[in-house]
Amino acid sequence: MAAFNTLPRDIPNRPQPFTLHVPESDFDDFKALIRLSKIGPKTWWNQHTDDGRFGISRDWLARAKETWLSPESFNWRTHEAHINSFPNYKVSLIDPEAGTVNIHFAALFSKRADAIPILFLHGYPGSFMEFLPMMHLLREKYTPETLPYHVIVPSLPDYGLSGGASTDVEMTLDRAARIMNQLMLDLGFGYGYIAQGGDLGSMLARIISAEYDSCKAFHINMHTLNPSETPGSLEDLTPEEKNHMEWSTKWRETGLAYALEHGTRPSTVGLAISSSPLALLAWIGEKHIEWTDPRHPLPLDTILAMTTLYWFTSTLPRALYHATLVLNLTGPKPSPIPTSKEKPMGYSVFPYDLAFLPRVWAERIHPNLAFWRRHDVVSSCLFLAVCVCICFSYS
Repeated sequence: MAAFNTLPRDIPNRPQPFTLHVPESDFDDFKALIRLSKIGPKTWWNQHTDDGRFGISRDWLARAKETWLSPESFNWRTHEAHINSFPNYKVSLIDPEAGTVNIHFAALFSKRADAIPILFLHGYPGSFMEFLPMMHLLREKYTPETLPYHVIVPSLPDYGLSGGASTDVEMTLDRAARIMNQLMLDLGFGYGYIAQGGDLGSMLARIISAEYDSCKAFHINMHTLNPSETPGSLEDLTPEEKNHMEWSTKWRETGLAYALEHGTRPSTVGLAISSSPLALLAWIGEKHIEWTDPRHPLPLDTILAMTTLYWFTSTLPRALYHATLVLNLTGPKPSPIPTSKEKPMGYSVFPYDLAFLPRVWAERIHPNLAFWRRHDVVSSCLFLAVCVCICFSYS
């Protein structure tokens, strides 16, 4: 299998190869904690969860616990080997406020002189693992000599295998965006790159587009209005968009409690959820179920793998700054997410997006909208494909 690990020449800050391995003793402790974790009693709420309005069911959590503990049903070493089958690196970046920040990223480096660098930014409760299926398809289709892109997939600051600030400052959206831009500069892509993001990653991509010249274009697959933006009325929308808007509004009325807790009491929720792998699974497993297309639900094995990574990297108590997405837009002092109105922008909408912007509204707000598409399904390579659709404007 081709390695895709030839870094660009004259790289300003050479990253070190990284191999993920959870020590067996840590894994034994993890399994013991799962075994000893109590599943709460049956209640009216946890037995009436068919529509998700009360969260996950007790039965789902019990089945997930049993699966997690069974070596025949869940094998973390298999996921670990898959992660390690891609080039992984760690690099120390210097930020003027956060100090030294150790960043992890997976990558596919091209040997083509004209390869376009693309930065892929995940969200919560996700990780770089979300992009591994896409990367697998790319390495199956291309060789390092033919790959048209440099694919850079970091763990966001304070997420997964990346560290946080070495100084006594809070990790904010602005700081995280600056660190992600610095990663691309340190990899030698100061001449220009494209940023792609969803969820928290969409906000970071928007900030990067507005603040950093090296970002030449950006694509997002989640969009929220800034407080001062009034794009139009519901009468402008298609019937399909009106139905989506009603569904999204209903979710905001019932599904934002977690973010308000994250944003206002991050210490409490971080410590509480860190007490047990099963507590972590209930907290973020709910989102992996609710936030995905019900026609194509995530396999339990995938949910358990994502949660296992969160547990061994202590991600949840560190990575609560994503709640800023909600507090910025709904709090008493809302602040806008800066977004370039000049650089080419791509925007994709999916049927079960929790937040979305109808096409006519997007066109009014973003005169630089170069690509807009409503997709019926998500494919593993979609994020890359839509980025490439705006590469004609890359300079």
